[in-house]
Amino acid sequence: MKNRLLSGITVAVFGLLIALVPVCIFPACSKVIETAAGGAVPMKCFWAGQAEIGVGLLILCGGILLVVFKSPLTRIGVSLMTALAGVLSLLIPTLLIGGCEMPTMPCRMTTFPTLYVLGALTVIACAANAFYLWRKNHQSRVKADGQ
Repeated sequence: MKNRLLSGITVAVFGLLIALVPVCIFPACSKVIETAAGGAVPMKCFWAGQAEIGVGLLILCGGILLVVFKSPLTRIGVSLMTALAGVLSLLIPTLLIGGCEMPTMPCRMTTFPTLYVLGALTVIACAANAFYLWRKNHQSRVKADGQ
C-alpha cells in the first residue's frame, strides 16, 4: 500500500509539472513568425509545449492508475508505459519538434531544461518502480512454489 501511494503520487506530480511547465511555470516562447502572406504562425517551441502538455497529462493518468490498481503485474505494465511516456517527454524538445535556434530564448534557457529534468525523473521513477514490483512479484512466486 505504501509503495502504491508513494510511486503513484510521485509520478502524478511529475506528470502535472510536465503539463504545467510550458504553460504556467516556465512558458515557452510566445512569439509568432510572420509569413510572407501576412499571416502569423507560432514558433516550434509553442508546438513542443503543446505536445508536452499532452504527454504530461498521460503521465499524470499513469500516476493515478498506479494508485488505483492493486495487481503487481498491472502496475508493472502501467509503470513501463509511463516510463515510455517519460522518454517521449524527453524526445519532443530534443529530436521530434525542437525549439528556437537562439540559445538565449526562454524555451532554451528555462522551459526545455526543466522538461529534461522532469522527463528523466519520470523515467527513473517508473523504471525503478517496475523493477521493484517485478522483483517483489518474483520473490513471492518463488516463496509460494517452495512451500
